[in-house]
Amino acid sequence: MSKERARRRAEREAQAAAERERRAREHARRARVHTVRAWLTRPLRSSGEPSSALARQRRRQNGVLLAGLVATNAVVWLIWPSWLLRGSAIVLSLLAWPLLLVVCFDRRSTR
Repeated sequence: MSKERARRRAEREAQAAAERERRAREHARRARVHTVRAWLTRPLRSSGEPSSALARQRRRQNGVLLAGLVATNAVVWLIWPSWLLRGSAIVLSLLAWPLLLVVCFDRRSTR
C-alpha cells in the first residue's frame, strides 16, 4: 500500500512541477509581450511637458525639408547608376541643409 501511495505522490509532484513550469513559461511570455508593447507604444518625447510653438514649427520645417531632400535623393538614385553621383547627392544634401533652412523658411538670427 505504501508503494502505491508513494507512486501516486510522485505522479502528483511531477504533475505539479509540470504545471509550475507551464505557469513560469506563460508568465515569462506575458512579461516579454508587455515589454514589447510598452516599448512600441512609448511616447516619442521623453518629457511630459507640451512643446513650445517654436519647437513645433521647427519640427514641422525640418520634416518638410527632410521629405524634400529624401525625395530628391530617391530620384537621383533611380536616374543615375553612378555611385559617385549618388554619394555626392547625399553629401551635398547634408551640406546644403542649413542653407536650405535659411533660404526656404527664413531662419536667420534676429540680433
